[in-house]
Amino acid sequence: MTTRPDDALQQLQQEIRAAAEQLAPPPAADSRRRALAPDAFPVDHPQRLRYALDDFLHVHNEEFAELAYRCLLKRPPDPGGQLLVLQRLAAGDSKIAILGDLRDSAEGRGYGVEVRGLNARYRFWRLCRLPVIGSLIERCALLLSLPEIAREQRRLGQALARDAAAAEVADLAAEVARLRAEVAALRGAQRDQAP
Repeated sequence: MTTRPDDALQQLQQEIRAAAEQLAPPPAADSRRRALAPDAFPVDHPQRLRYALDDFLHVHNEEFAELAYRCLLKRPPDPGGQLLVLQRLAAGDSKIAILGDLRDSAEGRGYGVEVRGLNARYRFWRLCRLPVIGSLIERCALLLSLPEIAREQRRLGQALARDAAAAEVADLAAEVARLRAEVAALRGAQRDQAP
């Protein structure tokens, strides 16, 4: 009796399915695997491929450049790249623009990292860069977001005032400590001179 090719194929498929069922991890191992899903990794973990925009917007300067490179390009920034990001930030460029440019670079596209909330805002930023009409669109958007901008300004003002007060208190505490040490030295010298 000869076997037909279809029968041999079906028998092979059944053997593969049986072997796969034996290799399936137990439920406990499966839950551990889910617990280590890429989204559960720390923000700058190289295996993580999905982020939220807020992961990047609340860090600043060198920390922002480092985080953006490590998350979007999966490597630390090279000196030239870090300098460029810092120059763009100092010139008032948007973090949205920097993140979008990094993600849309040839290197960034190779990793396919997703940043929830970035696409629409990056497209809007690019739209605002169009000659003539872009500046009109940007001004309209700024007018609509004035209440939010004012809230953020007040929040930043409070944070700066709090930081300035903390720095002033630290300076005063250092001055008091210096004066106490000086008084103690003078008292010691006075004791040494007493008969």
